[in-house]
Amino acid sequence: MTSRTSPESNADTNPESQIESLRAQIRLHEHRYYVLDDPSITDAAYDALVNQLKALEAAHPQLITPDSPTQRVGGQPREGFVKVEHSSQMLSLDNAYTLDDLRDWDRRVRELAGSASAEIRYVCELKLDGLSMAIRYAPGADAGADAGVDGGCELARAITRGDGSVGEEVTPNVRTVRSVPLAIPAAQRKKAGLPRAFEVRGEILMPRASFERMNDERERNDLPRFANPRNAAAGGIRQLDPQLTAARRLDYFAYALSVEGRTYFDHHWQTLEALDAAGFKVNPKRKLAHSLDEVWTFIEQWEEKRDALPYEIDGIVIKVDRTALQRELGFTGKAPRWAIAYKYAARAGVTQLNDIEVNVGRTGKLTPTAVLEPVFIGGTTVSRATLHNLDEIQRLGLMIGDWVIVERGGDVIPKVTKVVDDDSGKPRGTRVFAMPERCPECGGHIVRAEGEVAHFCVNTSCPAKL
Repeated sequence: MTSRTSPESNADTNPESQIESLRAQIRLHEHRYYVLDDPSITDAAYDALVNQLKALEAAHPQLITPDSPTQRVGGQPREGFVKVEHSSQMLSLDNAYTLDDLRDWDRRVRELAGSASAEIRYVCELKLDGLSMAIRYAPGADAGADAGVDGGCELARAITRGDGSVGEEVTPNVRTVRSVPLAIPAAQRKKAGLPRAFEVRGEILMPRASFERMNDERERNDLPRFANPRNAAAGGIRQLDPQLTAARRLDYFAYALSVEGRTYFDHHWQTLEALDAAGFKVNPKRKLAHSLDEVWTFIEQWEEKRDALPYEIDGIVIKVDRTALQRELGFTGKAPRWAIAYKYAARAGVTQLNDIEVNVGRTGKLTPTAVLEPVFIGGTTVSRATLHNLDEIQRLGLMIGDWVIVERGGDVIPKVTKVVDDDSGKPRGTRVFAMPERCPECGGHIVRAEGEVAHFCVNTSCPAKL
């Protein structure tokens, strides 16, 4: 953070007033840092506010409330997850891969809309590569008789997508995600035009910086690296200990709102604006398009710029803006007719496999790694790619010297996906790879247990293990 102002002082000696003042300040600074990406105090100043609040709450435990910023991580690890039925189905979207696919979808929408087709506008949003999450908000602790409809609301329940009809409750884990509001004050809720009880749907993801930091830590501890941020985020949300989820440093973008299972505003664009006003993190990189040409321009722009984003995207989601028309268009058996996901092609390159190296991890596991002729893929020069194990090499029919297709797709770690066909004119390799009979680190014996895919060094004194 860059220092621009100092923390506010708390001259009031009443503990309850001091606590409420500190909570308000901390919520403001969390919103600026985690939602707006525009911090106004230093990390040290923020930590001082939090420590001051913790001390006051420790001295007055009767004043601790569930929506306090100190309560994001708390409690003991759970035994398992509870299944929860969704208020309305969380369906997947149909995919489009070409402009012609989009034209067909646009034509179907306009035919079904009939006389209303001239009024159609589309909302274009980045398709974040994470996992869907439904978060329910309910009247908060101020919901006494005097508060009536004028009070605030609090995070009540967070549910994974699951099979679309039933998900798993992961509320303690989602509370650790700093961009998720624990509470929405009455004034902010009313300014956004929201009722006291509603459900927000959005995407939990792991930013690239968090992903790289976590994989570096795992590598130092000789743990396997995660293949991509989506897998790391999904694994983080399903931890039984919320403190382990907090360590993943996840993020949340809101993109939908419902009240009692139905849309609330007349337009989807209006929904996004309301969520933004209520304090949710809503992706600003969106467009209200008046034609399919404008939609296609937006798609092309972000395909070129996607590598500059701090998170992974794999396409663009296009939705009919008017919610009454959404209801009229309805659903197929598995997807809404009023929305579609344009999927970007996987980022791939063709290069030559120069060699296969074998690395030994802390557990003694041997992992083959492809040494490639450097190739530029998705904004990065790739010279190495994981091959996982001997079975994967044999499945690919891979020989040293082959020309191969390397993909990044949504993955940060590149992978060899295919050997280039014989009719491409590229020569095939001539050297067959074999796992070493002795450990490349210590010369110890290598074993592969029956039914297992991995090879291990069994020397307890192997330097790689030590």
